[in-house]
Amino acid sequence: MDKKTAEILLNINLYDSPLDAYEEQLFKIRNYIFMHPVIPTVYRSKQKKVYQLEKAIIHFGITEKEPDAIELIPITGQHLLEKFVCYESNRSKIKTSLSQTLSSKNIAMGIDLLIDNLLNWSEELKLIDTSKANQVPLSKELDVLTAHQLLKKHKTDMSTHYGAQLISEFKRIQTLASSIKN
Repeated sequence: MDKKTAEILLNINLYDSPLDAYEEQLFKIRNYIFMHPVIPTVYRSKQKKVYQLEKAIIHFGITEKEPDAIELIPITGQHLLEKFVCYESNRSKIKTSLSQTLSSKNIAMGIDLLIDNLLNWSEELKLIDTSKANQVPLSKELDVLTAHQLLKKHKTDMSTHYGAQLISEFKRIQTLASSIKN
């Protein structure tokens, strides 16, 4: 990438400095991640854009240090409720890191970790039959509190039936995970 391409990519004409342009674009991508569920193909395209922005800002003498590594906790537990809590704890940890440091390297790492976390969660759901699940849009994630309440109710009732909302959410997760593997 040459400097002219970098200027165009960063759209520096609209900002006081290349750094302002860079940070504004990173801010938009980070906000997207905060506001939307993990859809691997979309997140990967955002990650590709982050890498382009990183290459562009280097032309202006700005480099970033590597972010601190984040260790995902294993998704474990006797019931799906405990496993869901692990999954959500990981998501929270990743998003906290994203909120603390605005850098291309941190966003790229966060995207990788969010996708890995989704894959780990889907592994816990792979034996659940979702063939009769209602189709829900991949971008329509079940609210965290609702999912937690439904899983808590399921654990308390000890029934083998998860209910339509959970089965649809499990199908959504399984579909997203299979899109990563393909």
